[in-house]
Amino acid sequence: MNLRSTLIAAGAAATLLAAGAIGAVSTASAQTPGTTPPAAEGKRQHVRDDFLSRLAANLNVSLDQFKAAVKNAELQTVDDLVADGTLTADQAAKLKDKINSNDGLAIGRFLGEHRGHYKHGGDGEVRERARRLVVVSSAKAIGITPKELVGDLKGGQSIAEVAAAHGVSLDAVKAAITADAKAALDKAVANGKMTQVREDAALQKLAAQLDTILNKKKA
Repeated sequence: MNLRSTLIAAGAAATLLAAGAIGAVSTASAQTPGTTPPAAEGKRQHVRDDFLSRLAANLNVSLDQFKAAVKNAELQTVDDLVADGTLTADQAAKLKDKINSNDGLAIGRFLGEHRGHYKHGGDGEVRERARRLVVVSSAKAIGITPKELVGDLKGGQSIAEVAAAHGVSLDAVKAAITADAKAALDKAVANGKMTQVREDAALQKLAAQLDTILNKKKA
């Protein structure tokens, strides 16, 4: 493996390992009586610098060469995330500014801050918003209040059963949910918070799961 390939391959691992090591120092410092925030921050920086220097030495390159390779790999990764629809152009520009303004590890921090999204396909707040949208949209289509629908669901009924009891077709409920979801996602795309690729994927996922969602009963 040539020098460039070795450095780039090590870049992602370095960012995550360094983040983990620094996080461990933060935890230990917080548990040490008398440790002040400035002292803890200084320790974090020392561990970070020491880690990167040792890693560069193990790869038989200078620290500057290693940092440059990590930065280049990060910038390339941002381009990949834009290409697959994970990041918008605006998000990518801001992230690249962070990468170019320091000596690397911006991607590691970015992935750490968004680990819930990559691991679970979205954080708890996103899932809760989706549940609320389904309830509100379904209630509107059925002609009852969201509170009434929640009461029926807690009583053991499914949304499909509640709709049937009120003489509303399941297709009408699906159409209402889909329309409201698309409106919300369109707004997110317009505000630069989501790419069109991600919106399309979200709508496809919703369509595939609607029957299961609407027929699910509270355990």
